[in-house]
Amino acid sequence: MMGVVKINILVAIVMFLLSLAIFQKLIKHRPLKNIVQRHHRQLDKRYTDALSASNRWLQFYYHQREISQIIPQILYYLEANPALETIDDAIAYIDNQTANSETYQNNLNAFRNYVKQFNTILLSTADEQGQPSSRQISFVTLNDVPNIWYFGTDPEAPKVSELDLGRAAIYTLPTSEGLRITSNRLKVYRTQYSFSDVAAAYQAQVPGYMESLSKAEKEREIIFAIELESARIDSRLQNKEITFIK
Repeated sequence: MMGVVKINILVAIVMFLLSLAIFQKLIKHRPLKNIVQRHHRQLDKRYTDALSASNRWLQFYYHQREISQIIPQILYYLEANPALETIDDAIAYIDNQTANSETYQNNLNAFRNYVKQFNTILLSTADEQGQPSSRQISFVTLNDVPNIWYFGTDPEAPKVSELDLGRAAIYTLPTSEGLRITSNRLKVYRTQYSFSDVAAAYQAQVPGYMESLSKAEKEREIIFAIELESARIDSRLQNKEITFIK
């Protein structure tokens, strides 16, 4: 009898592990994937107010910069490095630190999953007098590099002179899950690309964009790049900053 009991227990354990493995495989595919996503949306909707309220407490602004993610580093360096006497000293030291290659690649990989959900941004610039303006633009990424975004514009467009000044900030409209990307730590510059160099990316990443331009417009377009040095990821469930400086 004891032998039979042990065999039954062993069979039950094997069946449980096998069922768990099959479930983990199935959950990544329809229809189980859709069921799990629907459940997550229901939870998100039910608790969004409480979660959003709690996230606001996690943010801490210093000189109009949100520094909640680096507060532990600030405290550590102020205590460990006698040369750093103020909060500003510590923040400058952190900003100037060089991330190792592993951290850099991990940040790129994490950010890549977010960027795939967007193909338009609100681009804000300012003229020489500091007068701000914003417009919605479509962008693409090339060679699977997620923190450099390319977009085309007419060389006669008013925003070109503002873009050449290099002062800009970006904001993505929130997804249905409340996810958005923002950044004002970036570089904006003209590239050597022509529209034909990014046409395939537009065709794949921004459906309908190619059809909206005439042949003459495509030939006239100049291509700008937005290179993000860091980006803020915000949603109802998370608030974090990802840095790309090598």
